[in-house]
Amino acid sequence: MPLKELQGRVAVAGPFDLELSARLLCAPPRAGRDWSAAGDYWHGREYRRVVWWTGQPALLRLSNRGSIDNPNLGWRLTGASRDSDYAPHTVTGVASRVRAMVSADTDLAACYASFRGDPVLEPLTQRFCGLRVLRFPSLYECLVATILEQQLNFWFAAQVKRQLYTAFGPEVEFEGHRYRGVPAPAVLAGLTPEALRPLQVSAPKARALAAMARAALAGELHPPSEHDAEAVIEHLMRLRGVGRWSAAYARLRGLGHTDALPLQDAGLLRSVTLLYGSRTSLTPQALERKWRRFAPWRGYAAYYIWLTQWTQE
Repeated sequence: MPLKELQGRVAVAGPFDLELSARLLCAPPRAGRDWSAAGDYWHGREYRRVVWWTGQPALLRLSNRGSIDNPNLGWRLTGASRDSDYAPHTVTGVASRVRAMVSADTDLAACYASFRGDPVLEPLTQRFCGLRVLRFPSLYECLVATILEQQLNFWFAAQVKRQLYTAFGPEVEFEGHRYRGVPAPAVLAGLTPEALRPLQVSAPKARALAAMARAALAGELHPPSEHDAEAVIEHLMRLRGVGRWSAAYARLRGLGHTDALPLQDAGLLRSVTLLYGSRTSLTPQALERKWRRFAPWRGYAAYYIWLTQWTQE
């Protein structure tokens, strides 16, 4: 029996390069031939990922049939099975989620204008023109990935994440391909450190994942207000395993806060020091002062700097 499908379009102002934005997540150039995506997939001209919709997994597919300057973003949701999933309000709900995922409301032109004249950031806006921060489908999935990636190198973190999704996440099969998604909170909440040890998840991370999943089930994951940056950080840091760096990353890729600057990121500090030709290593305080004039776009500044680490030869 063929899978049912919803479809629609989302208005996004240019510039927007969906392929560049997605492929750097699906297959970073430095990842190597053995790289296998965990959650993010690029197939043909589509960005694909499994999302949870009304309590069941479905495959979301995004494609841009327009240009970078004049995007024409279409979406298709395949796999939902209940008739109620196809009501008009459902289409509106999916479109709203897609808008959030692709940062459709982010004024990228204004971001680039704020970087104009900077010897490092302005060239990066040309190199990565149209690249938007693609958000996770949910804050829950963002925090799962964030906890797994803590204190691990890029390749190994992706391997652990892939093992978790394969062992306990949902699978959607479409056109002969299998796609994996994040384990449901009810599944993750019941997993013990012993169950996750074969996946190379440490005991502290296993306990943090279970606690975070329980918070999601209890409706305690999202901050009461998403507009007060410090209040959001304090709320997220009450979650087990979430420190200031993790809270900043969750603000950027989970909540879409464009000014979320992970000052504690050692790789970011090293790259900024190198790219600006500083004689001494920048401290978090020095970076905060250096980039203060780029608010509210410092999260994008950090993201574009990170990409130089992913793409450099």
